[in-house]
Amino acid sequence: MRGEIREYGKADIHLHTSMTDGSASVEQLLEYVEHESDLNVIAITDHDDMRAAYLARELAAKRNYRFDVIMGMEITTLNGHLLAIFLEKPVPSFRSIYKTIEAVHSQGGLCIAPHPMSWLTLSIGQSTLNRIVLGGDSSLYLDAIETANSTLAGKVSRKRVNLINKGVYHLPETGSSDAHFLSSVGRCYTLFPGESAQDLRRSLLEKTTAAGVTLNGPRRGVKPGEVLRHLTRALLMHPGRLAGIALARFLRFM
Repeated sequence: MRGEIREYGKADIHLHTSMTDGSASVEQLLEYVEHESDLNVIAITDHDDMRAAYLARELAAKRNYRFDVIMGMEITTLNGHLLAIFLEKPVPSFRSIYKTIEAVHSQGGLCIAPHPMSWLTLSIGQSTLNRIVLGGDSSLYLDAIETANSTLAGKVSRKRVNLINKGVYHLPETGSSDAHFLSSVGRCYTLFPGESAQDLRRSLLEKTTAAGVTLNGPRRGVKPGEVLRHLTRALLMHPGRLAGIALARFLRFM
């Protein structure tokens, strides 16, 4: 709890809500974190949308939760998904990852490669990571790489990502659940010295974070209705919304 002295805080900085393709509302997610987790910091990172992040920040301020809330997005770029945290305003989708990284950094946000090199979802590939991390352009950089992700998409590339990051990239590591269901929240997490959002930010910049994975502990089963709602949003509603965003962007350049 806030005020308790702990050597390391725990953060889950990749969480989705029902405003895009998650199954839980913002309020349900916050209440779950408050009463069913030991997380000190969370980030709301819906796909290409910050409505849930704004609402979460507002509710957290009103209810004085024991944890900090960071606003963010999982941005769809032309080179895969990019996780952006510590945002104040949305970043446009469907641009090159290079322009997207620049836009995030220009407002003081941090850029993380989520589920990198995964072939099961839109992810930043190794060749793109090499150009960013090893390319020698000091103005183009990632602030961290997600080395633990509790979804199947994250698990298929976890070993490879860890080997390459430890041997080549040396980026700060994060662990995140990428939760679309409440039962997944906190299954992977980021450890950092301190307990606040600003402590986490400092730790990422100082490269003192560590990724963790919860192997045991209670886990509520996912109900069939939750799965159905998630699939409806993920396969029908959210792609339709993204198509509308892409079309609007295309028409602006005609």
